[in-house]
Amino acid sequence: MPNGGIRLSIDLNSSAIAATIDRHGARIPVMLNGHLVMPHGVALDPTGHVHVGAPPASQPPANHQFVGDPLELLGRPEADQPIDGVQLLAAQLWHVADQAARQAGEPITALTVTIPPNWGPRRRTQLAHAAARASLPAPAMVTAPAALAAYTTAHGLTAPDGSCLLICQADRHPVTLTILQTNADGYRELATRSIDLPRDLNHVLAQRIVDAATEVDDPLRDEIAQPPQHPDSSALLESVRQARQLLITQERAPVLLPAPRNPAVITHDDVAIAAQPLLDTVHDAVQDTLDAADIDSQHLSRVILRQAEAVPGLQDQLTTATGLTPVVLADQFHALADGALTLTAPHHHTPTAANTHLPRVRLRIRDLTSALLLGACSLTLLLQAIFTADITTTFLRVVGVRTSLPQLGAAGALAMLTAFAVAHLAPTTWLAGTHTTATPEPATGSLIRRGYLAAAVGGAVTAGLYGLATGTSVHYDYSPYLKWTLGSALPLAVCAAVIAATAPRIPANALPAWLARTRPAILHAAIATTGTYLMRAALTITPPVDLTGMPGLIGSAGAALLGVATALTASRSRTIRTVTAPGLGIGYAIVFTNDTNGALIVGYLVALTSWAVWLAGHTLRLAFPTAGQALRRLMDGRTS
Repeated sequence: MPNGGIRLSIDLNSSAIAATIDRHGARIPVMLNGHLVMPHGVALDPTGHVHVGAPPASQPPANHQFVGDPLELLGRPEADQPIDGVQLLAAQLWHVADQAARQAGEPITALTVTIPPNWGPRRRTQLAHAAARASLPAPAMVTAPAALAAYTTAHGLTAPDGSCLLICQADRHPVTLTILQTNADGYRELATRSIDLPRDLNHVLAQRIVDAATEVDDPLRDEIAQPPQHPDSSALLESVRQARQLLITQERAPVLLPAPRNPAVITHDDVAIAAQPLLDTVHDAVQDTLDAADIDSQHLSRVILRQAEAVPGLQDQLTTATGLTPVVLADQFHALADGALTLTAPHHHTPTAANTHLPRVRLRIRDLTSALLLGACSLTLLLQAIFTADITTTFLRVVGVRTSLPQLGAAGALAMLTAFAVAHLAPTTWLAGTHTTATPEPATGSLIRRGYLAAAVGGAVTAGLYGLATGTSVHYDYSPYLKWTLGSALPLAVCAAVIAATAPRIPANALPAWLARTRPAILHAAIATTGTYLMRAALTITPPVDLTGMPGLIGSAGAALLGVATALTASRSRTIRTVTAPGLGIGYAIVFTNDTNGALIVGYLVALTSWAVWLAGHTLRLAFPTAGQALRRLMDGRTS
């Protein structure tokens, strides 16, 4: 997928159109005209403009042509098409894609469309032509049964390779049964069969309601008996559909009849009676489908039932015919769109840092400014801690050393931060020479991995050497110094190792922003170093305090600087920094003493460590954008 694009999946097979976008691995439902789903209907005005999303119950103006579903026009000879079905479908696809692009703020670069299972090359070609007319990418087509199977698999209901699935789609007329066989590449369709009844369940139920609620000579009886082209019959069928949805949660539901007739009330028994012709055919239809697929019910590992409104008795009939309790999908409007995205994901390869080459420039001296300044800060704190150490000797033998151990820890942490600054240069600069065919340019992900892995090792080794150097300089046991220098650097080293392992998976379009966030803040480290240096100088009466005097004032000023640096390092929000920096600065200055000096430095070390942890976490979120969603589903128990 090109940089800055999204994958769009459109479900054209369900009772209403639904769409989902995949944005760097995150699935987002598309709001269509302000709703989660959109009717299939379109209306064509006299000027040729197509109005999509027209509900069946609406009554377009007399000079408009209404089409309940453009898909029904596909596959017909041109002489039998009163309207160009491909053009209507193109308008539908363009409208959905436009809504998705506006919602995501990015262009559509990959398209997946869910289609009925019985579509062959003719209608698939017409769909491809419609997408081309809508200026959309060539669509990857997924049949509805395969999309449903992929959706349930993605939610934890897996099936062994080679096993078979029975998919029953009862959300549209006619009800369709499909046998799929799982394999390593997805699903193979073995057989499909439609239960062709004269009328769908809503139509049968509407006829029963009209017969019971109207007189024999009521014209509504003739209107409902005909195909649902009359506005009154379309409105009645829509009211029946809404009443069936209400019956999911209640015992009775009203059905509005065209004025001036009184409303009617239906119950579960009414729906069950209307559904009986369908239920009587289910068992034989399942057996015919199994025979066509050349399998027995023992070969089935799962039965999936998709229905928009509950059909009483259908689940029991499927259980009797197969011996398996169906998995029922009723309220998942985007099940097909999400499942189709899962199946087509391997065909849309998202460029990542591992296969991207960002521009690089020759390394210049000014590019090393960050690393050199951070290294100077680290060495300054190390040398001050060594030179101001209070060494106690007995008969020329060192028996005790008093120095600021937290300051040594800060020196080790800044050495690690210097390594971060050097690693940041790896994917954007090069030293010398040019790459040829024999020595190709390494990918940005490879450079990031090498840089941060070297930073993790090099920074930790440098911090360890700081501890050893301190012990050698004061002629005393290096163990306490090594614990502080290495202990303060190790958390940052672990974060650098995590970044090295996961950063190559970052999407290519997110790399520039990620690189900007990984650049260590020199100013914050410099302020912290200055504050730490002044506090130590005030406590030991060393330069510049021995020249200027006023150790209390200088020490408090240094503590204030350290507090400001801690606030700037701990948060990335400008508002929080503005509020906390003065407060921490004043608070550090007030509490600064010889006893609290170490605690104040430890506070800065915690803030610096939190920055590294946040950076590693941000990298993990970019590299594995769906991991958080999967964890939430697991916690909510929705994967079972």
